[in-house]
Amino acid sequence: MKKLRIAFYTDDYPPITAGTTSYVMQMRKELERRGHEVFIITAGDSKTAEFAKNDPHVIVLRGPKFIDGKHTVAVDVVTLLRALNGKKFDIVHSHSPFLMGFLAVIYSKVTGSKLVSTFHTYLFHKKALSKYISYTLPFLSSNRVLLKISKLFMVGYLRVYYFLSDKVVAPSRFVRRLLRRNGISNTEVVENGVKVAKGMEISKREARKHLNLSLKSRFLLYLGRVDDEKNLDFLLNSAKKLGEKGFKIIIAGSGHKRKQYIKMSEEMKLTNVYFPGFIKDKDKKYYYRAADVFCNPSTFDTAGLADIEAMSFNLPILVPKTGAQSEFVRAGPSGEVFEISDVSDFVDKAVKIAENRRKYNPRAVAKAYSISKSADKLILLYKHLLSSKNNSNAWVTR
Repeated sequence: MKKLRIAFYTDDYPPITAGTTSYVMQMRKELERRGHEVFIITAGDSKTAEFAKNDPHVIVLRGPKFIDGKHTVAVDVVTLLRALNGKKFDIVHSHSPFLMGFLAVIYSKVTGSKLVSTFHTYLFHKKALSKYISYTLPFLSSNRVLLKISKLFMVGYLRVYYFLSDKVVAPSRFVRRLLRRNGISNTEVVENGVKVAKGMEISKREARKHLNLSLKSRFLLYLGRVDDEKNLDFLLNSAKKLGEKGFKIIIAGSGHKRKQYIKMSEEMKLTNVYFPGFIKDKDKKYYYRAADVFCNPSTFDTAGLADIEAMSFNLPILVPKTGAQSEFVRAGPSGEVFEISDVSDFVDKAVKIAENRRKYNPRAVAKAYSISKSADKLILLYKHLLSSKNNSNAWVTR
């Protein structure tokens, strides 16, 4: 089998923490394990450059900070051309439709490389678009006319961008339906996998002692970015009813909304909600093993990587009935779904999971979403594109 040379273009790379960051790094490692050559082309500041300085396969473009204060506008194209030094890639794989994605399109069209784009961010939904614009371009969100124009422009741009891709990867069937409703038909489903966790030897008791958590309480865990689109208000609004059932809530992670949620929790006089902050990878196993239920209440997630990670530690998940995450529950005994507008249903389902843990086998479901299986599908897609003369959509995932 021919070994491929692949370029991943991404706006998210350490020290930025995001699901895309985790997936890109894990997938690169898995593809390289199989003998393929993977370059990561990203934009960043001095911290990003420092993180990547000893890795010749990571190219960091420098430029001014974007308005969100997190991403970098990639203007240092000279560095890119010098670093590539005439390299030709079999596959250019974009993991963002914006800053780096734009460069991926240009490079693929100039060199004739096949362009694959993964739809990581839920941007076609009106509410999701509003939140994204208010977060990245806050000066537009205060003007209804400008906001409406921005949404129309964004949707138009996204349609053109994905039309220019030879194949668009949807991380879930939910996302594929969303893309097709918006006129993007050149899609295939390749689920974003994760490395199946080690750390199962740690018992719940040991994990709780390590974290200094009560052995008697029930714990509902959220672990991820603490940002608008994660809908963490829902957990705070459910906290009192959960508390009546013996639950404590752990909202672990960092993000621009963390301080606001802490303040909100204090104003609501919630005594059963904890915010431990950013959790290092080596410590995540203790939180997953200590908890009784994992819940990401977001309705905007396209893949639910944190859900898969939680399931790999055999932690049952509780997810919104609508959205991509519900596919994990339909795939096997991994947890329960709840109505996002119904706090009582949410609390009842949390209790159901806590009282019937042996009914669930989330780790078995997680194995179907491993990074290895995701890589199998991705390589098959790459091979099909490279062998196809007419870019037909004949290749179909399971």
